[in-house]
Amino acid sequence: MTDRRTLLAAGAGLLLAGGLPARALARAVPLHCGPTGSATAGPFYVANAPSAMEINLLRAPGTPLRLSGRVLGGASGDRALAGARIELWHADADGRYHPEDNGDIARYRAEEINLRGQVAADAEGRFAFTSIVPGRYGNRRRHLHWRLVADGHRALVTQTYWLEERGSAAERSDPVDRNPEDCRWIDFRAADGVTAGDVLFVLRPLA
Repeated sequence: MTDRRTLLAAGAGLLLAGGLPARALARAVPLHCGPTGSATAGPFYVANAPSAMEINLLRAPGTPLRLSGRVLGGASGDRALAGARIELWHADADGRYHPEDNGDIARYRAEEINLRGQVAADAEGRFAFTSIVPGRYGNRRRHLHWRLVADGHRALVTQTYWLEERGSAAERSDPVDRNPEDCRWIDFRAADGVTAGDVLFVLRPLA
């Protein structure tokens, strides 16, 4: 099977859709990723989120966040899933969701929707989002919610976390999604006021 670290590094120096540098993908992720484990969507999933790479639609304050990723699948888990739909949603810097509710986006006014969006993966399965770093709420550790759909594969709802919080009091106090696999801990780094990280998802084929 192809080394998945090589798969992520292959896009270094290119440009992702929307102008994000794909050099972020050169940072290695653990070799044996996938299939990616599932986790609850939580109480604030809103269907049909806007098609947008920049999901801080209302310009909420916070530390800028850049996410670069790739979606793989197939029988060996190393085939790029071109056209996969990736949804992302998360809390604002104060730990609040917009809206703090669920259902279809048609129920809400435009000014009620923020920090939610979806994009399509490119021919190499790559995607990117920009947003702000979420805050914690309640006893949850800092996290990002995801939903991924690709032809011929099982839909995936999952969550990812900050590697720097692994083993911390914040993780130990969080009752949700205990013991996620290594590849769902994102090794974020900060530079020039921006927090950036890379993520790899591997979907299970239907058959």
